[in-house]
Amino acid sequence: MTLDPENSVNVIEFKNPSSFVSPSGSKYALYTRAFDLADESEYPITISYSGAQVAPEDITVKLGIDTAALSQYNAEQHKKYDLIDEKLYTLVTSVVIPKGERTAVAKLKFKSSAFDFSKKYVLPIQIQSASAGVVSGNFGTILLNVNAKNKYDGVYTVTGKMSDASNAAFAGLYSVGKKVEYTLETISATECVVTDHINWGGAAYVPIWTGTGVSGYGSFSPVVEFDPATGKIISVKNFYGQPASNTRSAQLNPAGINIYDATAKTIKISYWMLQPSVVTTPPHIRTTWEEEWKFQKPR
Repeated sequence: MTLDPENSVNVIEFKNPSSFVSPSGSKYALYTRAFDLADESEYPITISYSGAQVAPEDITVKLGIDTAALSQYNAEQHKKYDLIDEKLYTLVTSVVIPKGERTAVAKLKFKSSAFDFSKKYVLPIQIQSASAGVVSGNFGTILLNVNAKNKYDGVYTVTGKMSDASNAAFAGLYSVGKKVEYTLETISATECVVTDHINWGGAAYVPIWTGTGVSGYGSFSPVVEFDPATGKIISVKNFYGQPASNTRSAQLNPAGINIYDATAKTIKISYWMLQPSVVTTPPHIRTTWEEEWKFQKPR
């Protein structure tokens, strides 16, 4: 195959607006972005005249909402993303790529403070037409998955201690000098689930050291609930069920230190993993954690 970039046909398309979520098996790409709670959160979307040439004239690009694309993605990926209510966003539906330029930015704003935390919002945006050029078949429509972040959301470095009553070799990664980071992801105004992006690619798992390598407890990750008035941690439950199918559940250690320090942006937490199928004697505590989570950066 011989490529001739200088004579290639330019296409009008969306540039990647945020971190990419693989659309394997889907026609359309899905992008995810989380916003702080605000009356108005900006999300600039760039439309590109992609190829060897710059725009030969002012190109007017019309944008619209493609609900069929979202339905197709849900069917292909077996997902249940929700079409975001039109009251929660504003989108400029016409932009101009100036003559001699390659891009234009569409102003998109979300009312993230009004988001329903139980919803998985997606805004499917389509390039409906362009006054010149060819609209891309691959990136003429994009799906924007947007969600809100509570004040506890973010990336934290973790230190502390861990003990497993059924296997003394199991320990926290920090006990063998390995870096531990938890990402707290918002699931309600007062709750976050612990995810691990270093070892598990963002999945909801707590990394552990088995004595020979990195692992994690299947079907287990804590969901932490805070009292916004006092900063106290009021409950911990298992993201995969309370209990999960393997009998694992989470519980706060009431005798431990369980608090969020808003000034230092530090969390001190003491909790247990209960597993009656392994530890048959009540209260069925298999694993204990006493940790300090220090905020490093936003998610």
